[in-house]
Amino acid sequence: MDNNFKSLTLKNIKKEFPGVLALDDVSLEAKAGSVHALMGENGAGKSTLIKILAGAYNKDQGRILFDDKEVNIDNPNDSLNLGIKVVYQEIALIPEFTVGENIFLEKFPVNSLGIVNWKKLYNDCNNLLKKIGFNLNVREKVANLSISEQQIVEIARAIFQNASVVVMDEPTSSLTPNEIEKLFEVIENLKKNNIAIIYITHKIDEIFKIANEVTVLRDGKLISHRDIKDTSEEILIQDMVGRKVEQKFDRPVKSFDKVLMNINNISTKSKLKDISFNLYKGEILGFFGLMGAGRTELAKAIYGYDNISNGSIDIDGQTLKKFNTQTMVKNGVGYVTEDRKGEGIIKDMNLRENMSLPSLEIFEKLFTINKNKEKKISNEYIDKFEVKTPSSERLITLLSGGNQQKILLSRWLIRNLKIIILDEPTRGVDIGAKTEILRLINDLAKDGLSVILMTSEMNDLLTLSDRIIVMAGGKISKEFDRNEATQEEIFKASVI
Repeated sequence: MDNNFKSLTLKNIKKEFPGVLALDDVSLEAKAGSVHALMGENGAGKSTLIKILAGAYNKDQGRILFDDKEVNIDNPNDSLNLGIKVVYQEIALIPEFTVGENIFLEKFPVNSLGIVNWKKLYNDCNNLLKKIGFNLNVREKVANLSISEQQIVEIARAIFQNASVVVMDEPTSSLTPNEIEKLFEVIENLKKNNIAIIYITHKIDEIFKIANEVTVLRDGKLISHRDIKDTSEEILIQDMVGRKVEQKFDRPVKSFDKVLMNINNISTKSKLKDISFNLYKGEILGFFGLMGAGRTELAKAIYGYDNISNGSIDIDGQTLKKFNTQTMVKNGVGYVTEDRKGEGIIKDMNLRENMSLPSLEIFEKLFTINKNKEKKISNEYIDKFEVKTPSSERLITLLSGGNQQKILLSRWLIRNLKIIILDEPTRGVDIGAKTEILRLINDLAKDGLSVILMTSEMNDLLTLSDRIIVMAGGKISKEFDRNEATQEEIFKASVI
């Protein structure tokens, strides 16, 4: 890990795809012992720049300098040989292998007979992890690790491969606050070991904690390069979206009077224990909890995905003890999952088909689907929610995360909906789309829709929620009115 590296510089990089100028004269410098944040909305060019560094794409124009010497990166091997390691958002480890086996995967230590020297492998792995400041059981299977621990393994692989530059792509998107703090400690240790970090994230608050400088891209162009100490959140947001973004949302000051849903002592066999609360008409009820607290399990139990073992749910005076998702849909309840890719969108369907899926009876006539009606209604919601697409016939996987989320919301609003349960609705979307989604949720509540908002985004929680319920260990630990809730008190309640 002895590292004399000084800097990696990209100068005037240009990359064009058929009909799309993905990068237009973009420059960036990553310095040893420093964190350089790279920010921009989806489609800004961040992924293209990363893939050029990783050798997955070739640049069309421009220069790459490694310690002031011009180099070519024509393939992934060129990138790795230079000491550039990309830790992607999607973890690429072998689950059934141990920590040590994954870290030393490309080069197992062997004896004179060519047999793997397991003792040396695990001893060397222990020493490596201690040097970057993290404590893991090197003999533990990766499948048994948390997401943050798996990311540490990915980073350790990078160090073992003599990385001088580590690129981290949305590394905290699936982490709890405690895991994020652990990752930040590891990043500080990487800096001390003279490694340059390029840090890509949508979370602006993170870069003020760990970054030294920040570069913003928009529509493939370099918009700004700033020292962190000389900028602010408002300036960076304006750089990213090209306009001033208002992130405050007006909520009713009067109390809500009509109870629409009553959760009565519900429990599940696996997680939930005697959960009770009321939901009012037009209210946004926020839920917060650390990983494992039971928020997602509660969302699925209310919606009927998971069976409750005890208790009941009242909706508009009707008591339900045994129910499934169809029961809830008929009672005007919708649900948007936190796993947009795995459980939300249907990848092989277009926007129209994805939107109409839970409501086919609305479009059915004589056992056939009225596609003209489908198209008419889907286009109305595409226009209403400003979904960026040329057509409702476009494959949903071709949309950005924010636009996919708008489609999933539209899917439920086609129906006569009373309540919508939103689990991490702004996860993985850029700041512009995030603000649009939050404004949309706020407007829906103003129109009388009741919202159960499960989120780990503290800013979303505090700006939108009328009440906040904190969960810990499958139970409700505390409830706050919006006027008394603070970030410190919420975190305190989440670790009871």
